Amino acid sequence: MSPPALPTRSILLNRRGFNTTLVAAGLLPRFASAASVPPVVITSDEDVTTLDPHLIRNNHPIGSVIWSLFDSLVRRRPDGTHEPRLATGWAQVLPTVWHFTLRSGVTFHNGETLDAAGVVFNLHRMNQAPWNGECQLWQQSGLVVAQALDAATVALTTAAPSSTLLYWLEEAFIGPAAYLRDTPPEQVGSNPVGSGPYRFVSWQRGSQVSLRSNAGYWGGAPPIRDVVFRAVPELSARLDELKGGSIDLLTGLDPDSAALAVSPVSGVRQVRGLRKMHMGIAQHGIAPLRDRLVRQALNHAVDVQLMVDTLQRGTTTRLLSIINPPHNDPALKPFAYDPVRARTLLKQSNHEGFTVELAFDGRYADAQETCEAVGSFLEAVGLRPVLKAYESGHFTETLRARGFPGLYFHGFAAQIEPLVELIVFTSSAVDNASGYDSPAVDAVMKQASEATDDDSRAALVRRAEGMIWNDAPWIYLWYLPALYGSSHRLDYLPRPDDYIEIYRARLTA
Repeated sequence: MSPPALPTRSILLNRRGFNTTLVAAGLLPRFASAASVPPVVITSDEDVTTLDPHLIRNNHPIGSVIWSLFDSLVRRRPDGTHEPRLATGWAQVLPTVWHFTLRSGVTFHNGETLDAAGVVFNLHRMNQAPWNGECQLWQQSGLVVAQALDAATVALTTAAPSSTLLYWLEEAFIGPAAYLRDTPPEQVGSNPVGSGPYRFVSWQRGSQVSLRSNAGYWGGAPPIRDVVFRAVPELSARLDELKGGSIDLLTGLDPDSAALAVSPVSGVRQVRGLRKMHMGIAQHGIAPLRDRLVRQALNHAVDVQLMVDTLQRGTTTRLLSIINPPHNDPALKPFAYDPVRARTLLKQSNHEGFTVELAFDGRYADAQETCEAVGSFLEAVGLRPVLKAYESGHFTETLRARGFPGLYFHGFAAQIEPLVELIVFTSSAVDNASGYDSPAVDAVMKQASEATDDDSRAALVRRAEGMIWNDAPWIYLWYLPALYGSSHRLDYLPRPDDYIEIYRARLTA
């Protein structure tokens, strides 16, 4: 049987122009004085919602702004390893006890100094409402006690051995304790004070956040003095500004629009994407989706490779696992496109011909076309798909509330931390939007999170990975292509996990 026709796009990717921009041409750049040039402008489709360091959830734009203003004890490198930040070292002195040695001489933007008591205050703030609804450090790592042993040493105790403590500390941003204690929360959220490479200048709500380099930063002042994170909802407007020379870094490019970012002053940069795009299958929704045979049938019904080759213009690859490379199990294979098998599984499950909603919002440029394509494949095996567009805020609220009745298009976990990537599939996980619930997986994940031996933990993670993959809580699609529009004056290689470390960038002459 011929595959159903996919939705077409009016804009075709100019591969010659696109590929050319991925490679730097000409002589090595000379670097300009940061103080002599206009600010670097970074755009996304939405404004930040708060600048309180303990209320962040999404990676960009708020995560990138917070990373510029604040430091945490440790930071994840692009390769997934950890680097020292406010802590210069750490040791697991007992299976459930960690000691962190603080960096000396760190000063916050308001003049307060870093010490262990202040770090402990921050950690306890994260465990209080409303911050504990967003910051998941205590809940996910099993942290039960945080204490200052002396001015430069923090001791953290977990209820059981925790393999993910360092990961959750990456986004446990530290602010000046006295300021956080004495300042109304709403003011903290609108006038942030950190110790990071950039200081807060202003926030024009709905428009932009302006930052200036921190000359007293412990790691040295960043090369670029002034940075603006600007919200421009329409991609076409962002592209026009990029080609007009008024912005320097554009996030959220899709393969079709990438060619439109090429101009005499701008081009495209691509890194290997880590965000796993999928159609979530809401197992708390309509009854058929609670049946594993149905979920497997949905995966066999969709020709993902054809969608990668057409909708994604071959700029990415289909998902190989629910764990990002290089930690995924190479023995796992994608579900084969087999509509006959899909129909057979639906018949075996006694769930033929049901109606199913396909939900999407505007966060991802190709969301509607993806859902249209998936819907056409599902229709070809006898189902009745109904597309439903959500406003982005409503979509996010519904996602968190596990409120979707059918399928939903989403991207998850631009990370390189296997255990954390799997946590979303535990029954109690805050981000378990699909409602996947397997006591067997929960048990294996508990063992893995408490394992102190690397080999034992890896084996348990691989076991859970296979169990979840076979249960098919998602229709597995592809890795989101990490495409950025960039001005030629900006020398910066983006990270694969969506965060923008602008303090590592330079300007060319």
